[in-house]
Amino acid sequence: MRSFIGVLAVSFLVVLSGCASTFDPRDRAIQLTAGQPQQGFLGPGTDIYVFTLDKPSDVVLESRVAIASSMAVTPNAVLYDAEGNVVRRDWRSGDWENFRIAITLPAGTWYLHVYDGQACFSMMDDDCMEGDRNYEVSLEVTELPR
Repeated sequence: MRSFIGVLAVSFLVVLSGCASTFDPRDRAIQLTAGQPQQGFLGPGTDIYVFTLDKPSDVVLESRVAIASSMAVTPNAVLYDAEGNVVRRDWRSGDWENFRIAITLPAGTWYLHVYDGQACFSMMDDDCMEGDRNYEVSLEVTELPR
C-alpha cells in the first residue's frame, strides 16, 4: 500500500509540473477565496484548490470536518507553488484531525492539494463511500505592510 501511495504522489507531482502528460490538474482547480470556505468530499480522488496573492501575505489554510466524522475523515494537504514545488505539507496540526497551514507567502499563484488521509482511492472501497466524508477548507489572508 505504501508503494502505491508513493507512486500516486510521484504521479501527481509529474502531472502538476506538466511533464509527459496532457492532463494538468491545475485546469480543474477550484478557486479558493479568503473568507469564503469551500465544501469538499473526501472520496476517491483528490481536490485541488487555487488562490492568488497580489502582495506578500500571511496565509492560513485550514480544513474542518464535523466532530462526529473526525475519526473517519482526515483531510491532508500539500501546498504547491505555481511551478509545482512543494511548499508545505500538513496532516493533523489543526483541531480534530484537520490540517492547518500557517505560512507567509510572496505574491503569486498557489495550489492546495487536499486528499484523504485514510487512503481512499477507489469507488469500490466501501469505507470511501460510507458515512459523512464532507469537509470544508478555508483561506485567511493578511497582507503584509510594505
